[in-house]
Order: sequence, then structure tokens, then C-alpha cells
Amino acid sequence: FRSNSCMVLKKPYLDRELYYLAPTVVLQIGWVVRLLALSRRLLWPIRGRDALSLPNRHIAPDHLLQICKQIGPLLDKEVPSCVPGVHSLLGSGRQSMLRTAKDCDSVRFKASSYAALHRGRPPERPLNCKNPPQIVKVHRGRELTGVQRFSSISPVSNYEHMRLHRRILGHLSAVYCIAFDRTGLRIFTGSDDCLVKIWSSFDGRLHSTLRGHSAEITDLAVNYENTLIAAGSCDKTIRVWCLRTCAPVAVLQGHSGSITSLQFSPFAKGSKRYMLSTGTDATVCFWQWDVHNINFSDRPHKFTERPRPGVQTVCSSFSPGGMFLATGSTDDVIRIYYVGSGSPEKISELHEHTDKVDSIQFCHSGERFVSGSRDGTARIWKLHQRQQWRCILLNMSATLPGAEPMSEEESYFKPKVTMVAWDRHDNTVITAVNNHLLKVWNSYTGQLLHILKGHEAEVFVLEPHPFDPRIILSAGHDGNVFIWDLLRGTNTQHYFNMIEGQGHGAVFDCKFTPDGQRFACTDSHGHLLIFGFGSSKPYEKLPDQVFFHTDYRPLIRDANGFVLDEQTQQAPHLMPPPFLVDVDGNPHPPRYQRLVPGRENIASEHLVPQLGYVATSDGEVVEQVISQQTAEHEEVTIRRSSLLDEAIRQLQEQQDRHNQPETEEAPVSVNDRADVQSPPNVGLRRSGQVEGVRQMHQNAPRSQMATERDLQAWRRRVVVPELPPSSYSHTSSEYSDWTADAGINLQPSTPLSSRKRVRRRLSSSEEEEEENEEEEEKQQSDEEEKPGKKSKEKTKKAKNKSPRRPKARPSINREVSNEFRPSPWITDVIPRKSPFVPQMGDEVIYFRQGHEAYVEAVSRSELYPINLEKQPWRKMELRDQEFVKITGIKYEVCPPTLCCLKLTLIDHGTGKITDKSFSVKYHDMPDVIDFLVLRQSYDEALRRNWQPNDRFRSVIDDAWWFGTIVCQEPYQPEYPDSLFQCFKVRWDNGETEKLSPWDVEPIQDDETEGGGIPVTADEMKELMYKPLPGEWGERSRDEECERIIAGIDHLITVEIAAPFSGPVDLIQYPTYCTVIAYPTDLGTIRLRLINRFYRRLSALIWDARYIAHNARTFNEPRSKIAHSAKIITNVLQKFVNNPSCTDIMEIYSAVEDMDEDDEVSLDKLTNFMLLVIPDRDAWKEQCKSLLNYIFTCEDSEPFRQPVNPQNYPDYHDIIDTPMDFGTVKRTLEEDHYENPVELCKDTRLIFANAKAYTPNKRSKIYSMTLRLSAFFEERIRTIISEYKTAVKSNDRLRRSQRFRKKMQQQDQPSAPTRSVSLVHFQLTSAARAALKTQEKVESTSVTKSTSAKVSVPERAGRSRSSSSGHSSSDDDSGSKGASSTPGTKEAFVL
Repeated sequence: FRSNSCMVLKKPYLDRELYYLAPTVVLQIGWVVRLLALSRRLLWPIRGRDALSLPNRHIAPDHLLQICKQIGPLLDKEVPSCVPGVHSLLGSGRQSMLRTAKDCDSVRFKASSYAALHRGRPPERPLNCKNPPQIVKVHRGRELTGVQRFSSISPVSNYEHMRLHRRILGHLSAVYCIAFDRTGLRIFTGSDDCLVKIWSSFDGRLHSTLRGHSAEITDLAVNYENTLIAAGSCDKTIRVWCLRTCAPVAVLQGHSGSITSLQFSPFAKGSKRYMLSTGTDATVCFWQWDVHNINFSDRPHKFTERPRPGVQTVCSSFSPGGMFLATGSTDDVIRIYYVGSGSPEKISELHEHTDKVDSIQFCHSGERFVSGSRDGTARIWKLHQRQQWRCILLNMSATLPGAEPMSEEESYFKPKVTMVAWDRHDNTVITAVNNHLLKVWNSYTGQLLHILKGHEAEVFVLEPHPFDPRIILSAGHDGNVFIWDLLRGTNTQHYFNMIEGQGHGAVFDCKFTPDGQRFACTDSHGHLLIFGFGSSKPYEKLPDQVFFHTDYRPLIRDANGFVLDEQTQQAPHLMPPPFLVDVDGNPHPPRYQRLVPGRENIASEHLVPQLGYVATSDGEVVEQVISQQTAEHEEVTIRRSSLLDEAIRQLQEQQDRHNQPETEEAPVSVNDRADVQSPPNVGLRRSGQVEGVRQMHQNAPRSQMATERDLQAWRRRVVVPELPPSSYSHTSSEYSDWTADAGINLQPSTPLSSRKRVRRRLSSSEEEEEENEEEEEKQQSDEEEKPGKKSKEKTKKAKNKSPRRPKARPSINREVSNEFRPSPWITDVIPRKSPFVPQMGDEVIYFRQGHEAYVEAVSRSELYPINLEKQPWRKMELRDQEFVKITGIKYEVCPPTLCCLKLTLIDHGTGKITDKSFSVKYHDMPDVIDFLVLRQSYDEALRRNWQPNDRFRSVIDDAWWFGTIVCQEPYQPEYPDSLFQCFKVRWDNGETEKLSPWDVEPIQDDETEGGGIPVTADEMKELMYKPLPGEWGERSRDEECERIIAGIDHLITVEIAAPFSGPVDLIQYPTYCTVIAYPTDLGTIRLRLINRFYRRLSALIWDARYIAHNARTFNEPRSKIAHSAKIITNVLQKFVNNPSCTDIMEIYSAVEDMDEDDEVSLDKLTNFMLLVIPDRDAWKEQCKSLLNYIFTCEDSEPFRQPVNPQNYPDYHDIIDTPMDFGTVKRTLEEDHYENPVELCKDTRLIFANAKAYTPNKRSKIYSMTLRLSAFFEERIRTIISEYKTAVKSNDRLRRSQRFRKKMQQQDQPSAPTRSVSLVHFQLTSAARAALKTQEKVESTSVTKSTSAKVSVPERAGRSRSSSSGHSSSDDDSGSKGASSTPGTKEAFVL
């Protein structure tokens, strides 16, 4: 060993320890004595060495060293060491390799230790001392020594005592911004309902509401002097209020886009101060203001940083002294500004990131900041010279030493930084990653210290403790709030934001008070949550719902942006103290009214308002307080209504009696209704890009901002249900007249979003499309005539309920319950024996009696409305079992999620598809047997000859269960020849049951009894479907699956494929599953390929096309995300259809290049380019769907039928031309409208009549008219635009045909010319046939052709199949998928 001493010193630490231990082992066994006594020949004989070396050639020279390296991580799992990741062969205590769990139990820290000093400092507590120190001993030691460690005085365990004091509902929409003032006594919340509210952090009282913004609040900031509060909004303005008087100070209008971040600069030079704002217009604005007179400059010092269109500045952060400002942008650049030279100037641009920089934060002291990017890295920057910044790279893919290697799925995951933060002493940096992990890094070396696990969704809130460097708070969209110990990397306190009856609420922002004693959070449902130490008693006197009755009253705006209350003509801060109301607008009792500032000492008889309608001088009827009510009558408060509203109520009751003759409902009083609190809605989801809304710190970006259309939709919201009225109904009479106004209502509303649209129908063929439309229209009319048919028992129950709460319906802004989420049998990625999951092209056996049992079970349980007269056996003659093929699949959100199949009959003799088909609609229902069985399984079952007393086994829940066949008998006497449930079996436990032949399998091994034996993978593979020749092309399924998996792995690396690489986050987009019935993505398709889920290639293509279909349905059809989905789907489809292709990136490059050609010239059309002709009659079906949807809206109730002159005798004196939706719908069905413009005129006449007859802007009718009108105008605009485009396209086509015909007539007849003419005639005929076919296609279909640009052979092939009048079989991979895709536009070739 001495000869190798130099080499040992150069080796790693663990190697040196091993070299040290080796001679120690030799001494223990006495070999050193032999070394001295024996000669070298006897010490290590060559033969003895060879005898060990030859059979152990696999042993490497460093074999023992590798063993020692493996011991440490394994031991850490059982008994964690005091320093995770650091292993030593020579350690002691909790670092010893010989430690046991017993040795590492908690030790007691003696009381005398608190009074000891080590080199003038109190000693550190041992890390294995788990119990917190006794506070009495700690303070006694402090008295004796004069000093004490902070960790002893305030141990981390103290934070376990922080608890939720109160959850307060104070906003109608999501609250993305929260801030404390500099004293911590006031809380500010900014919401999507355009309001900023000021709360008391001590008892939760609502102090004031700051009105003025017309769009969502994006950021809040309080100046360092604690005199001003500023709010930025999506309305492109910044409003500043005085904190002492709540008076508006300034309205700053310098941005042309939404505000993304807002901050006051800590830099002070005399009386000059700066406020900073950034926006989606890529501008950075420095607003100068004077601290003495609070005057803001009208024109900011502006920097426009837009090197290319679409760039946005999304985050910013000031240095501790305010000298430097760092901003992050979507162009991957960090820009540094310097403020200390008198006026702001840009000094640096940092280009190290390769993707969007959307989180940035300066440290608390010093000239360092951390930036987080979508490229999966964070960087810690430090000022080297005035204009030079050096960085330390933090790679989010890094793992702790000794951690397990990443799985195959994790290796394909692309990490992204969602938020960054520093601890209070700037020793560590914390980053949040989109894989729901938090990572703690050493800020000086970049070493990964801890990985914090616990969140189940992305984290956008990281808030360090104001003075304790050990503590940081995190929260995210999963509703979890964690308090973390950064030293140990453990969770100290956890809270889950569960809202009764609505699931959990995503936490959007969180802040600590300056003293660290409390923190407050806001969530997606409009709640304010206050946590802290001590008693919750001060918060108990507060009601759960806190609103002022003036919160949502209309405002008047002047040219400078300042506002007045429309009713009182006063500035909001000068109005008298408002009343406290709940979310429905009902006033709270007097004991709560005293909580309003200014009403603390008012007499009880003046604390409850009585409202009425008073005519003003100009004849307008407005709502005003006409008297006060005494406290003795607070339990019997009855509000007076206007004559018009009384008439509306009578009309509503008459309509209810007409529609529901068998259902009686107990009357609901005002006080009863006050007890029925409507659940608050989730905030308005901001539309735009695919990224989720960003929230957290005052410098956090918001990557999704409302567009102008969103702002208009916000001002004119429409309350529309997401589901058919037969399942979920909600009447407009549940609104409160007190707070109804023309723009915003205190009732939780459903603002329109770009992702919410009328559900479009899917069909696999034109005939089925028309048939389904007729069925649903008839079914809807039947349901409108008889919506109230229920059993007598349920009617009696309804009578006893007072008040009767309406069924919950999912709004676009509410967390969705599990019933709307797709069933596991639809989203499963592993093939199973049951339940049956249909795939395109399946040949199955349909059992009528099983379908009848399913229909009966649905009707009995009333899961969803089902029309018994529309079942297939009512329309055609069906035998007890039919041989059919699945030629169409679609899914519907009901709930439950329903699978709709088009089944085409197959001739038993020839095995070919016939022209007869029918449709079934079903879902996987417990205790209901599958009535569709794969033909392959059916044929295999018939080949087995089962006899009584035969032993069998059956797969139930992925396990084998054994039994004996008793006999074979029909399941129902009406179907004597059916094999459905024809076996009577006895299980080994003695129970008897009915099974089908395809449910039982022979026992291959020795006799076995009982059950519950897991099914092995090989056994399951034998039970599953075995592909037929040609279903996967020329290759086998395994070869084709591996090829496609490799292609998907490369495709996922493309930037535009990132949103489709995994399932949609339902926490970030809670309403996705209420719009999309069948979610799919590249990751799901990949897992299904790995598990050999698909039975044929056509099923894979069908799944791939649903990616683009879902993107177009949930987003705007022309949005960037929908366009990206179309490209990804097109690339994957082409790759699948080309078995010889192994490099998918070649196809991607070709498709991307072809996609850049927006217009196709006439010359290219003559060279067999594909042309899709819009349908000029598509507007009729679109308008039908729109009218049907309007009829389900509760706001359309007064306009569905003509006004009755007996109830309103003066109606015809005021209205010359009455109109209603019933008349419009009837005229449309009778085909009396020439174009959608005529229908639009009649519909607008309805709204004009309503406003003329009901000019009172405070009435319910007027508000309903505004909401419904805004909804109609948004939808009809698209319909008219598409109609005009279709007309122009058809006219252009006719002109082109006439021109070609004229040119042919002028040409001289020759042999070549005749040949060309013949080809042209054939192509023109194909074009006309395709055009006629196209005009029949349902224009409201969602899925459209994703292969608009294909190669020449593909185009010619498709045109021939389209013009020939029939499609290829489903076994064909490429063209078959196109022919069976619902809603695909027909194409033809010129």
C-alpha cells in the first residue's frame, strides 16, 4: 500500500477510505504475520490465484469499491443519514454505515445545554433531536447567557400551529392577486370580476371596494410609503388609489396591451419615485411620481422591446435598492435597466435562455437575481461589472446523488420552470418545476440540496417567510398549501383547500404578513383564506359571504378614465356606507351590518334595507332604498317588486304549470332563499395561448390575457347551461332583482370563453348525421313537452322540500366533479377482457337482449334521458343477435360520457357490409353485461364444446375465478336461440350466476379451486384480440408499433407538440372534460402502442385525428393551438400511413413547409391540387343548433313564445312587429329564410322589442336581453362569415368551370385534345359530385380534414374514392380513416 500512496491521494474520497480499510482487515485476520514469515512464493501461489481468477473473470478490478458505493443509497432508504447524499465508510452516528434505526432514535437535549456557550455561542441542537425544545428552558438559558439561537427560540415545529382562521367568499370570479400593506393590517385582493377589495387581516372585515377597472385584475402593488395601492388590469390601464381615503389618484393609460406586472421601485431620490409596469405589448413603462403631492406623470418613460410580432414582456423584478430592474420576455431575452443615473436606461440584454423567460426574482440583498425559463433551466445571475452579468446554471433534470434512475416515461419529460424564489437570507434558491416538484439549490454553488415532493399539480406560488430563512410556502392548482423546512427538506404544515360540494379550489396567490404571523391565500372560486397563529375568535363574527350591495353597480366613465356610480352620480369613495349582502344579493342581519365601516354605531332599525323601485325625473325606474326595517322583522324580510317583475313571475309560474303538470313545488320565501346559497363559480378563465394562467408574486407573469372579445363577453355575460336541459335546469327566477344590473350580476354567472361553444355533433356518415339530428330534435321537442314526468314518490319528496335547490350544473368557471370526467374504460391504455372498448373497424356480435337490459337499467336509474321509442329495434327488424361492423364512433358529454356507435350489418353468407345500419348509445355501467362482443372471441367460444359439470375459469378484475358449468339454458324465453348469458354456472364458493360462452375459459393447468389468482401477462395476451392479416399493413403489429413509438418519441421533442405530449391538466382547465368527451394525446397513444392496445391500424389513426378534433373544439378553430394540433395530427397520420418511413422529422419538415402556403393559385389547381369547397347551406344547421342552445338558456325563457296580449294589453300598442324565438325556429325549419342575415334580423328584432317595451335598465328582463343578445351576436357573426365565404367559393368555382368550358369549345378537335377533354370531363364530374356531397355535410361537425395538403398520389386516390360514391374498407389504414372520420369535408380534384 505504501507504493501506491501517491495514487491513493489522487483518488476520490470513498476510494481513499477503502484503501485505508483494506490493511485494517488484513491485520484483523492475521495475514500480516504470514506476510512476514513466509516467502513471496508461499504468500500468493500462482496456482491459487489462477484458481480464483479463472471462474471469476466477470469481477472488475473496482468490484469492492462499487459494492461500497451501492451500500450508502440503500441504507439511506431504510435509515436516513443526517446529511442526505453524503456517504462515508468511516462515518459515525447517523453517518455510520453500521447505523440502525434504533441507534438513530431521538435523543434528549439536556436543560443545561441551553445555558452553555461554545466559543461564545450557544451550541447547536443535534439533528437527531426530533422533539422541539421546551420554550421555558430556552428562555431560561437566554437569561443566564444573554444569547440564544434563533432555531431554539423559534423552532420550525412552531409553524405546525398555523391554522386556517377563515375562508371568506368575496368575489364572483377567480382571485389571482393578493397583497398586504406595509403594516400587515390590510389585505388587498384583485379578481377577475374587475374589483379590488380591501380587507382587515385581523378580523377579516371588508373595508372597501375599489371600482373602476373594466377587465380582470392582473397585479397589485403597494408603495413603500404605504400610502398608495396600484392595480393593473387586462383593460390596459393602471389605477392608483389613496389608501387613507380610497379616492382615485391616477388612471394611467400608456400600454396598448394587458398589464402583466406592476411594482413600485424602492429607489428614492428626493421626492421623485418610480412605478414600473410591463405589458403584453412588450413595453416597459417607468411612471414617475412625486411623493409630496402624489402627482403621476401622464407620459411614462417607455421602452418598447418587440424584436418580432407577438413578443410579450411577462415578468419583472427590482433589485433591493431599486437601482436595477430585470425583465423577462417571451423572446427568451432578459433585459437589465439601470435607474440610478437620473432617468432609466437599458444596459444589458442576456440571451443565455433558449425559451420564454416567465419568472424572475432579485435576491433580498445584493446584486443577484434568478430567472426561470420554459427551456427547463434556471440561472442565478450576479453582477460582475457594470454591464456584465455571470450566471450559474440550474438544470431542472438534475437529481440527488444516489437517486433512482429515471424511468422511460420520465426520460421523455421536458421540464419547465414555473416559479422561482429566494429564501430570506439568499442562501438557497427554490424552483418549481412542471412535474410538480420543488427543488432547493445552493445559490452560490448551484448544488441541488433537496427535492420537495407533495404537490399533485403545477406550482405557481412560492412565498418565502419575511424573516425566517428556513421557511417557504408553496401552493398550486391542486389546492394544496405547504409550509416547507428548507434545512431538512421536509413538510412542516399542509392544508388542502377543499370546498364543500365543489371539490377543491386551486390556490392562485399567497402572501405573508411582514411580521410572519399570518398569511393569506386566494383561490379559483373567489375565496380569501386567512391563516395564522393564535385564536380564530376575531373571525367568527364574520359571515361566509361578504359583498357590498354596490359592488357590481354600473359606472359612468369620463374621458380620463375616472368613474362615477351611475345611479347616485357620485364617486364610489364618496358614497354612503353600503350594506353587507351575500352572493345572491340578500342583505345580512343587523349584527353583520355593523361590520361595515361607518355603520358600527347606527341604530338597529337602520341596519336592514328595504328596497323598492322609484321613478326618476327622466322617467327611468331605478332601485333605491325607500325605508329601513327594524331588527324584529329581519326574519320575515319581504322585498317589494315592480309590477313588471311581478308579471314576469306570474308568467314564469304559468309556464312552469304548463310544462310540469304533475310536479308541485313549495313556494320559496325570501328568507328561505337566503339560506340556499348558490355555490360560487370559478373565475373567468383567460383565453389565448395554451399556457396556463400564471400567478404568484408581484413580479409574476400572466401568460394568458383577455382579448377585446373576452372583455366584451365579460361586460355582457350570458348565463347558459353546459348540459342539455333535461338533465340540468336552472330558472332565471332564482336571481335577485336587488343586485341585477345591465352588465354584472351578483349571482355567480357563466361568462363566455373562447373555449366554450355549442357542442357540435359528430357522425360517421352523412346519412347518420341527418338521422341523428332528426332524432335529437324530436327528442328535444318531446322533452320540452313533458319535462316533468317523474314517479309519484319523487313528486312527494319534491313537495316536502322547501326550498328545492336546483341541480348543480357545471359552469365554464367551476371545478368539475368526477361525474363529468371521462370514464376509465374510455381513457384506459391497457387492453382488458372487459368492458368492451370499441375501436374503428371492429367486427362484433350485437345482442339485442343485452342492449334492452342496458336501456332498462338507464331508465330505471334515470342516469340520463333516453327515448325508448328511438331504440334500433323500434326502427328495423333486429334478430336476437346480429353480425355488425363498427363504422362510426363518437363520444358525448352527458354525464356520463356516452359512446355512440354506428353499426353496419354484415351479410352472414358473403361476409360483406350491407347498406343497412343502426346506432346505439351506451356507457360502461356496473352490473350491466356487455352486449357487444368481438367476433373473434365469439367464434373461439363457439369452437369449444362445453358440457355440464365441466370446470372453467373466468377473468374478473384481472384475476382468475373458478367454477363449474351447471347447464345451458336461454337467458330469456323470448330469445331461445341466443347465446347471451346462456350458461348457468356455480362458482367454487357456492354462488350461481349466468355467464356467456365467451366469458369462460378452459382450465389448462391442474385442478384449481377458489379464485383471485392474478392473470399473468402471457395469459392476458392469449385472451386479447389477435390481429388479422392486413390490419397492420405488410408488417406485424409488434414491428409497426415499435416503428410508430419511435416516431412519436421524436415528434414529442418538437416545440409545437409540447401541449399534446400528455393529458390536459384538468386542474388548470377544469371545464375541459365538460367540452371534450374523448381526450387523447401523444403520450396516451404511445402508451397504448406499448401495451398493444389497438387492434388495427385504423383505430390508431382514429385516435390520432382526435387530437386535432379536440383542439379545435376546446379552442378557437383558427387559434394557434388548433393549428399546431392539425400539423401534429397530419404528420403522425402520414407517418403511420407510410410503413417504409422511419424518420418522422422528414415528414414534419415537409408538412411544415407545405403549411406555409396559404393561398393556392389557379395554376396549382390545374395540377391536381386538393380543393375543399365550403357548404353554402351549412348555416341552416348551424342556426338550428344555435337556436336549440338558446332554448336551453334560462335567459331565453320570456322570449320563447309570443307575448300574450291578455297578460300585457298594451304590448301591441308599443310594439309594431312582435317576434319570438319560437317563430324564428319554426320559420327556419320550414326553410323560409334565404340566408342567415334574414334570421339575424328577426332575432335582433326580438331584442329590440324587449328593450323598447322594458326600458328599465335595472329590470330583470333588460339584463336578460343584454346577456342573450351578446351571446347571439358572438355566435351569429361566425355563421354569417362562413356563409359569405362559402358563397364566394362556389361562385369562383362556377366561373372557373365556365371558363374551362369556353376554352375547350374554342380548341380545335384533335386526338390529344379529345383525350385531355375526356380527362377534364371526368374530373369536372367528380368535382360536381363532391360538391353535391359536400352540401349535405353537417357544418356543425367538429372534426375537419387534417390532411389538406397531401402528396399528388394521395390526392388522386382520395378524389377517386370520393367521386366513386363509396369508401374503402376499415381495414385500410390511410383512406379508411379519412372516410370514417366524423365531419370530414369531401374533396375533389380540378
